[in-house]
Amino acid sequence: MLKKRNSALMDTIIGENTTIKGDLESDSSIKVTGRVDGNIKASGDVIVLINATITGNVWAENLIVAGTINGDVHVKNNLHLESTARLIGDMEVHSFVTDEGAVFEGNCKMIEKPVLDETNIKKKKADFRYSKPKNTVVDEEEG
Repeated sequence: MLKKRNSALMDTIIGENTTIKGDLESDSSIKVTGRVDGNIKASGDVIVLINATITGNVWAENLIVAGTINGDVHVKNNLHLESTARLIGDMEVHSFVTDEGAVFEGNCKMIEKPVLDETNIKKKKADFRYSKPKNTVVDEEEG
Protein backbone atom coordinates (compact mmCIF):
# COMPACT_ATOMS: atom_id res chain seq x y z
CA MET A 1 0.00 0.00 0.00
CA LEU A 2 1.34 3.46 -0.89
CA LYS A 3 1.72 6.02 1.85
CA LYS A 4 0.03 9.37 1.31
CA ARG A 5 2.69 12.03 0.78
CA ASN A 6 2.41 15.07 3.03
CA SER A 7 3.38 17.94 0.72
CA ALA A 8 3.43 20.39 3.65
CA LEU A 9 6.49 18.68 5.12
CA MET A 10 8.96 19.08 2.22
CA ASP A 11 7.91 20.62 -1.06
CA THR A 12 11.25 21.29 -2.74
CA ILE A 13 14.54 19.37 -2.64
CA ILE A 14 17.70 20.72 -4.27
CA GLY A 15 19.73 17.61 -5.11
CA GLU A 16 23.34 16.93 -4.20
CA ASN A 17 24.58 17.33 -7.80
CA THR A 18 22.46 20.41 -8.51
CA THR A 19 23.48 24.07 -8.59
CA ILE A 20 20.78 26.73 -8.66
CA LYS A 21 21.84 30.20 -9.83
CA GLY A 22 19.14 32.67 -8.90
CA ASP A 23 16.60 33.32 -6.17
CA LEU A 24 14.17 30.69 -4.87
CA GLU A 25 10.73 31.33 -3.37
CA SER A 26 8.42 28.70 -1.90
CA ASP A 27 5.13 28.71 -0.02
CA SER A 28 6.28 25.61 1.87
CA SER A 29 9.61 24.01 2.87
CA ILE A 30 12.94 23.57 1.07
CA LYS A 31 15.72 21.02 1.63
CA VAL A 32 19.13 21.84 0.14
CA THR A 33 21.69 19.09 -0.41
CA GLY A 34 23.39 20.84 -3.36
CA ARG A 35 24.37 24.45 -4.03
CA VAL A 36 22.29 27.63 -4.28
CA ASP A 37 23.82 30.89 -5.51
CA GLY A 38 20.99 33.27 -4.67
CA ASN A 39 18.47 34.15 -1.99
CA ILE A 40 15.98 31.66 -0.55
CA LYS A 41 12.56 32.77 0.73
CA ALA A 42 10.41 30.01 2.20
CA SER A 43 7.14 30.26 4.09
CA GLY A 44 8.01 26.94 5.73
CA ASP A 45 11.26 25.44 6.96
CA VAL A 46 14.65 25.41 5.24
CA ILE A 47 17.06 22.52 5.85
CA VAL A 48 20.68 22.81 4.70
CA LEU A 49 22.39 19.42 4.80
CA ILE A 50 26.06 18.72 5.51
CA ASN A 51 27.62 19.23 2.03
CA ALA A 52 25.19 21.92 0.91
CA THR A 53 26.22 25.52 0.28
CA ILE A 54 24.08 28.64 0.03
CA THR A 55 25.60 31.92 -1.11
CA GLY A 56 22.82 34.39 -0.44
CA ASN A 57 20.31 35.42 2.20
CA VAL A 58 17.74 33.03 3.67
CA TRP A 59 14.24 33.80 4.99
CA ALA A 60 12.40 30.91 6.70
CA GLU A 61 9.97 29.89 9.42
CA ASN A 62 12.60 27.53 10.92
CA LEU A 63 16.15 26.90 9.69
CA ILE A 64 18.36 23.86 10.31
CA VAL A 65 21.94 24.16 9.07
CA ALA A 66 24.50 21.37 8.80
CA GLY A 67 26.19 22.84 5.71
CA THR A 68 27.42 26.34 4.82
CA ILE A 69 25.57 29.64 4.42
CA ASN A 70 27.39 32.77 3.25
CA GLY A 71 24.73 35.41 3.79
CA ASP A 72 22.26 36.80 6.29
CA VAL A 73 19.46 34.67 7.74
CA HIS A 74 16.03 35.86 8.89
CA VAL A 75 14.18 33.18 10.87
CA LYS A 76 10.72 33.73 12.38
CA ASN A 77 11.07 30.93 14.92
CA ASN A 78 14.03 28.58 15.48
CA LEU A 79 17.54 28.45 14.03
CA HIS A 80 19.59 25.32 14.73
CA LEU A 81 23.27 25.22 13.79
CA GLU A 82 24.49 21.61 13.87
CA SER A 83 28.13 20.74 14.64
CA THR A 84 29.17 20.85 10.95
CA ALA A 85 27.44 24.16 10.21
CA ARG A 86 29.15 27.34 8.99
CA LEU A 87 27.15 30.57 8.99
CA ILE A 88 29.04 33.60 7.73
CA GLY A 89 26.62 36.51 7.99
CA ASP A 90 24.20 38.20 10.34
CA MET A 91 21.19 36.45 11.85
CA GLU A 92 17.80 37.70 12.98
CA VAL A 93 16.00 34.97 14.91
CA HIS A 94 13.49 34.31 17.65
CA SER A 95 15.28 31.25 19.07
CA PHE A 96 18.84 30.05 18.45
CA VAL A 97 20.46 26.67 19.21
CA THR A 98 24.01 25.69 18.30
CA ASP A 99 25.87 22.42 18.64
CA GLU A 100 29.53 22.25 19.67
CA GLY A 101 31.75 22.74 16.63
CA ALA A 102 29.42 25.01 14.65
CA VAL A 103 30.94 28.20 13.25
CA PHE A 104 29.11 31.54 13.29
CA GLU A 105 30.71 34.80 12.15
CA GLY A 106 28.43 37.81 12.26
CA ASN A 107 25.91 39.66 14.39
CA CYS A 108 22.87 38.19 16.10
CA LYS A 109 19.59 40.00 16.70
CA MET A 110 16.98 38.23 18.80
CA ILE A 111 13.41 39.15 17.86
CA GLU A 112 10.07 38.63 19.56
CA LYS A 113 7.60 36.03 18.38
CA PRO A 114 5.82 37.37 15.26
CA VAL A 115 2.59 39.20 15.98
CA LEU A 116 -0.50 37.81 14.29
CA ASP A 117 -1.78 40.00 11.48
CA GLU A 118 -5.44 41.06 11.31
CA THR A 119 -6.53 38.14 9.13
CA ASN A 120 -5.00 35.62 11.54
CA ILE A 121 -6.54 37.41 14.54
CA LYS A 122 -9.98 37.24 12.91
CA LYS A 123 -9.41 33.58 12.14
CA LYS A 124 -8.33 32.89 15.74
CA LYS A 125 -11.40 34.66 17.07
CA ALA A 126 -13.59 32.51 14.82
CA ASP A 127 -11.83 29.37 16.05
CA PHE A 128 -12.64 30.19 19.67
CA ARG A 129 -16.27 31.22 19.25
CA TYR A 130 -17.49 27.79 20.38
CA SER A 131 -15.25 27.67 23.43
CA LYS A 132 -16.81 30.66 25.20
CA PRO A 133 -18.79 29.81 28.31
CA LYS A 134 -22.55 29.94 28.01
CA ASN A 135 -24.28 32.66 29.99
CA THR A 136 -27.17 30.57 31.24
CA VAL A 137 -28.36 30.23 34.81
CA VAL A 138 -29.33 26.84 36.11
CA ASP A 139 -31.94 26.89 38.86
CA GLU A 140 -31.34 24.32 41.55
CA GLU A 141 -34.21 22.88 43.47
CA GLU A 142 -33.86 22.50 47.19
CA GLY A 143 -34.81 19.12 48.25
